[in-house]
Order: sequence, then structure tokens, then C-alpha cells
Amino acid sequence: MDRITRLNGDRFLALSVESAGSSFGVPWWLNVMNNYAGLSVLDCGASPSAARLALDCGVGWAICRVNSPQLRTLDSYDQYRGRILTLRPPSSRIHNLREHPHDSL
Repeated sequence: MDRITRLNGDRFLALSVESAGSSFGVPWWLNVMNNYAGLSVLDCGASPSAARLALDCGVGWAICRVNSPQLRTLDSYDQYRGRILTLRPPSSRIHNLREHPHDSL
């Protein structure tokens, strides 16, 4: 990550593989990102607890495929509002995108 920032400055955004937060865990992602967790998006699958932990630990955004009541509950906290995504960003490769939150790859 240090090499990337030397080459590009803060003009990058790291995106984890699908469900990495719930598979490998938030500490793993923090170790991968070092001091650049704020410039990253961690995909937490359907785990709101992993998404909350990621955001509390300084990850910029978390992807979490939750139902509407769970999303409203997470959005009720100021520190999470706007930082929880329900779909992967459109900058992903086309085969990684989901049309609907319930789709599986």
C-alpha cells in the first residue's frame, strides 16, 4: 500500500473481494491496509456486526447486504450514515456487480 500511495498519492480506493470481511475478518483487512483503511471499502457480506466493527476501526466504507430494518438501524447512528453500501461500487469489474442485493455470484 505504501508503494501505491507513493505512486498515486491519496487518489485510490481499495475494494476488498466479495464477503472478505465476514470470511477473513476485519483485523485481516486492517493488516492488509496498514494506515490506509480510511481509503478502503470492505465487503462484509450479510454481516452487520462485521460492517459495524470495520467502520468503528476506521475503514472508510463497508458493503453489507442487509434487510431494510437492519439498514435503517445502522443508518440511525451518525457515524455509520452514508458509509454502509448495499451493493458493490460500479467501478468493480462487471462480473462482480450485483443487480439486486439478493443475487449471488
